[in-house]
Amino acid sequence: MTLRRALENSRNLATAHLLDGGIADNPEASLDRVCALAVEAQLYRECERFYPFVLGAQPVRPVDLAAFYASIANEGLRPSPHVIDAIELNDVSLHRHDPKSATTIGSIDRAAFYQLKTMLQGVLARGTARAISNLSSYVAGKTGTSDDENDAWFVGFTNDETVAVWIGYDNSDSKRRTLGSGSTGGHVAVPIFEPVIQAVWANVAPKTALAPPSAEAKRYLSCKSINLESGEPRNRSAAAIDECFRVDVKGRIVDTRTRLASHEDESRTRSSGAARVRIREQAQPQPQWGWWGGQPLWQPSGGQPLWQPSGGQPLWQPSGGQPLRQPSGRQPLWQPWGGFGQWGAVGSAPPRANATRPSLMPRFQTSQ
Repeated sequence: MTLRRALENSRNLATAHLLDGGIADNPEASLDRVCALAVEAQLYRECERFYPFVLGAQPVRPVDLAAFYASIANEGLRPSPHVIDAIELNDVSLHRHDPKSATTIGSIDRAAFYQLKTMLQGVLARGTARAISNLSSYVAGKTGTSDDENDAWFVGFTNDETVAVWIGYDNSDSKRRTLGSGSTGGHVAVPIFEPVIQAVWANVAPKTALAPPSAEAKRYLSCKSINLESGEPRNRSAAAIDECFRVDVKGRIVDTRTRLASHEDESRTRSSGAARVRIREQAQPQPQWGWWGGQPLWQPSGGQPLWQPSGGQPLWQPSGGQPLRQPSGRQPLWQPWGGFGQWGAVGSAPPRANATRPSLMPRFQTSQ
């Protein structure tokens, strides 16, 4: 699975595995880089350094989230959120917001922001916000849902405006009130966003297609039509999308789609038909076969490998945790919590975060 498809469909395990080699050489260094970027982008004043941070486990203000998504639309230029644009008395200007107060997120270049924008267009076109897929030429954005549907949100942006929708209860009294099963960002926040953005187009800014890459970003990109599923050049019979790839100093495409998994691994996964492990929003997770990103599953005997139905990858057993039964109900299988070394049965309670070191478990699982 490509990062694009994972982002479009809120497959959070793929995002988590970026920590292990997709950002830096090891998870600790990757987390350091993500934290530094989040602080630079002013999402947070300081980063709570634990691994589920990459999934949005640290609380964030909607106004800061909206400002960051506006930065994506602007290829890295972050506007300064403000309430009052201008104050005048008897035609005398007493206050006017300074448009030059915007700041640039300098550690990420314009090309990367444009690539991210095209991925967020896919969230509307094919992903968790596909209820408004008819707007995908004009809007990009992302849905989100915290654990047990306590919070649901959607942030969408056009060339001119960014709109953040958050739905949830004020749980400051420590009583965790949920929105109810199935109340995901895609189901409850997206329908609120659509009439708001239609009103924006009618009264504030014109409805225009999302802008192409700037001249500066375009120098580092090569955009072409590819097969949506395989990533190979487009053919007549397959669904296709326009994808923008990095180019090196000689203008050659730098294809990073299989940096974490080889083409052979991708082909084998597709042909075997084995279910991909993913974080889902159901109350009772279903038994999963296979592995994602090289995380092993183990066998109770401790010595003999179990195999997927296709006869491909070996699955092994650790020393502890609760067993997960395979579909036949005979052999107990085991599954990692999040791919970073803690184990347990799918559906059982996760371990608590360790405040003195990076936590191995999310406080929140954001998806859809």
